[in-house]
Amino acid sequence: MQIDESTSFEEFLGEKTKKQADPGRQRKFRIILAVLTLIVGVIAVTTLLRNTNTLDMIKGTGAITGSVVDENGQPFQGEIFILGTNLSTKTDENGVFEISGVPSGEQSLIVADALIGHEFTVQVNSAATLQMGQIRFQSTAIAPLP
Repeated sequence: MQIDESTSFEEFLGEKTKKQADPGRQRKFRIILAVLTLIVGVIAVTTLLRNTNTLDMIKGTGAITGSVVDENGQPFQGEIFILGTNLSTKTDENGVFEISGVPSGEQSLIVADALIGHEFTVQVNSAATLQMGQIRFQSTAIAPLP
C-alpha cells in the first residue's frame, strides 16, 4: 500500500472513536473493572482483619493465659476448658496455658486433673487477653480404699 492510499490521521481517529463509542463494549469494561475492584477490596479487608485483633472485636472473643501449680508449688499438668463451649487446652510442662477464641463476657474457667476440677469465674473482654497469673490447684480427691 502506498502512502497516498492510506487513510489520513483524521480518518484514523474517526474510526477509532467509532469503535470506542460502542456502548455494549464500554458497559462490559465497566462491569469487569467494578468486579476486579470489589475482589481487590475484599482481599485487602480480609488481610487487614487477619493481621489485627479487629476480627476478635467483631466476633466478641478474647483469650485467657496463666499458669497452674499444685499445692506443693510444682507445675500442674492438667486440662483447662471453658464451661459450655468446646474450648480446651492442656497446661505445658511448666503449668502454663493459653486458650483463645473465648466468648466475651462472664465465663467459667475449669482447671481439672483426672480426679477433680475447680471452677473460676472470669470476665473476658473482646479482643483482649485476660492474664490470670498463677492459679493454685488444691487437690481434694480422696484416695480409694484398699
